[in-house]
Amino acid sequence: MPKNSKGIEVAEILPDQCIGCQICVAECPVGAIELNEEGVAEIDPELCVGCGKCADVCPVGAVSFQKAKAKGKVGAKRKEKEKEKAEEAVSGYEGMAVFIELDGDKGGDVAWELVGKARELAEVRQTKVIGFLLGSDCREIAREAVAWGCDEVHLLEHPGLSQYFSASYGEALTQLVDRVRPEVLLMGATHQGRDLAGIVATRLNTGLTADCTELSIDEDSGLLLMTRPTFGGNIMATIYCENYRPQMSTVRPRVMQAGDRDPEREGAIREQEWEFTLQGLPRVVESVSEVSAEEVDISQYPVLVVAGKGACDEQSLPLLQELADLLGGAVACSRPVAESGILPYERQVGQTGKTVAPKLYIGVGVSGAIQHRVAIQGSEKIVAVNTDPEAAILQIADVGIIGDYARVIPEMIKQMRERMRS
Repeated sequence: MPKNSKGIEVAEILPDQCIGCQICVAECPVGAIELNEEGVAEIDPELCVGCGKCADVCPVGAVSFQKAKAKGKVGAKRKEKEKEKAEEAVSGYEGMAVFIELDGDKGGDVAWELVGKARELAEVRQTKVIGFLLGSDCREIAREAVAWGCDEVHLLEHPGLSQYFSASYGEALTQLVDRVRPEVLLMGATHQGRDLAGIVATRLNTGLTADCTELSIDEDSGLLLMTRPTFGGNIMATIYCENYRPQMSTVRPRVMQAGDRDPEREGAIREQEWEFTLQGLPRVVESVSEVSAEEVDISQYPVLVVAGKGACDEQSLPLLQELADLLGGAVACSRPVAESGILPYERQVGQTGKTVAPKLYIGVGVSGAIQHRVAIQGSEKIVAVNTDPEAAILQIADVGIIGDYARVIPEMIKQMRERMRS
C-alpha cells in the first residue's frame, strides 16, 4: 500500500468503481476525502491517518486498503471469544416465520406470498414454516394459513387486537416471537408491516432489512441473504444479519409468488395466552379505506399500460387508455409522469410507487430505471415500446418494439380490433 510523507499507509480510491455516494466523505474522521469535479472521491494522502474507516463503509468496494492483522495470543483469544459469543446469540432458533397480516376479515395476499417464500427457505434448511396470527375471531384465517403452507400457526386472539395499534400489536408480536424463537421472520412491507417490523426488531435487539426484492438462504450457516436496492437504486445490496436472531425482513406485496393452496393440508394451530391492559389504547371513531371508490388500484389489474417519460403528455393518455380498455387493464405510469401531475401518485409504479405483478405489462416510453424494473419483476410478460434501443427496460422485456409510440400503439389497437372482430 502507498505511504504518505509520515510513513503512514494510506487508502486509495478506485475511480472506476466509485459511485459518488459520499459515505466515505462523511465517515472520514480527519476530513481527508472530497469529491472531485467528476463526482469521484479523492483522498488527500497527507491528511489520511490510515484508519481504514472509508474502506469499511464503502458499499461497492471502491477503496483499496488493508488493515494490519491482529497478532499474538491476545488477538487470537479475542477473536475466539467473539465467535463464541456470536454462536451463543444465535443458538436455539428454528423455523421460518411469517406474520399473517389481516386484510379486513381475511388474510392479506402479501401474507400468502411470504408463506410461499418461507416454504422455499424452509426446504433448504429442512425446517418448519411458522405463522404468527394476531386478532380476534380469526381461527378460520389460521386454517387458511395452514392451507397456504404453514406447518404451525401461533394464534393470539384478544379484544385488544381487534384493531391495529402499534402498542398492542408490537407488544403481542414481540412476546410471540420471543417464545417461539424462529430463526427468520418475514413481514409485508405494507403500512402496518413497516410500522410493526421496526417496533419488534427494536424490542428484540435484532436487525431488519426493509423492502427486499429477493431472499435466499445459506444451507450451512442459516444466514438469510436479503437483497434490496440501495443508494437511490444505483446498486443492489445483499445484506445478512450474522450475530442476531431472528433475521427480519420486510417484502412488498406482489414481489414474491404465493404457493399452491391445499385445503387438505394438515398443520397445528397453537393458541397463545397474552396479558395486556386495554387502558390507554385509542378508540377508532372512523375507518377510511386506503383506496377510495374514485381511485384505481393498479396492483389488482391483470394488464397495465404504463406511460413513461417518453410518453409524458396529456395527448398520449386517451391512446393508452384505449389500449388498456381493449385488454381489460388500467393505465399506470413511471415516476416522471406522476411528478408532472399528468397522472396521480396512486398510478405510479416503482420503488416510491407500487410494486405490481400483472399478467401483461406494456411499458410505453419507459426507460427502465432500476427502481422501476424491481417493481415489475413479478410480471408474467413484459412488452416495451421505446425509441431508444439501449433503454434499460429492454434488458428484462420479453418483447421489445423499437419505434415511436404514436405510431406503434395505434397499430397495436388496430390489429387487436381486427382480431376481436374475426
